[in-house]
Amino acid sequence: MRSILLSVLIIAVGGAALVQAAPNAAAPAVTVGGPSVVPHPPSARCCHEKVWDKNGKPIGDLIWYDNSYGPQPLVGWVAYRLPGGDAVPLKVTPEALDSVQSASGGSSVLFTTPNCTGNTLFAVISWPPLAKRQAMVLLTGPNALIAATNAWLFVSAPLSSRIVPGAGTVFHSQWDDGPGCQPIPAPGFTVTQAPGGYWMTRVEDLYAKFKRPFYIDY
Repeated sequence: MRSILLSVLIIAVGGAALVQAAPNAAAPAVTVGGPSVVPHPPSARCCHEKVWDKNGKPIGDLIWYDNSYGPQPLVGWVAYRLPGGDAVPLKVTPEALDSVQSASGGSSVLFTTPNCTGNTLFAVISWPPLAKRQAMVLLTGPNALIAATNAWLFVSAPLSSRIVPGAGTVFHSQWDDGPGCQPIPAPGFTVTQAPGGYWMTRVEDLYAKFKRPFYIDY
């Protein structure tokens, strides 16, 4: 009789432990900016080094260093937080804030307008960074990576999927960090094949908000 009671007790305790260790039921899927996603639990963001501007204003958390460019070691990647809480990764040096993929021509940053005007662009990004939103920075000035006068930030909608606009969307200008806007001769340019890219909307001029040089405290 004692062995039977002991067995029942062991089974009950084991069952309770399994119930306690079982994961919570999956959260219902919700729609955010189009795709269906399952929200993740809140996560703490603690103890990251900050990137600062000349006036001591924080730009964002330092993600990591990029040592792949030999002439300028310790180039940083910063998580720049947008209004509403989402963040985009940006490349930062003492003299520049830039996107992960720079606007280097080759039909990678396209406008439907003939002179790169408007608040919308299409960015052909072959290898997007791991982020909730994709971003592109357009640097204006004679030497964009050293003495740009503006740094226009464009961002995609949350959790945007890569698309191919097709022949129905014609682009009439493109951006290059060197000379800036370049018109595309008639009849224009269309993106009809992979990899496609992301529609983005203008957010702000980063150089109107942050003053160079940028730095971190080692």
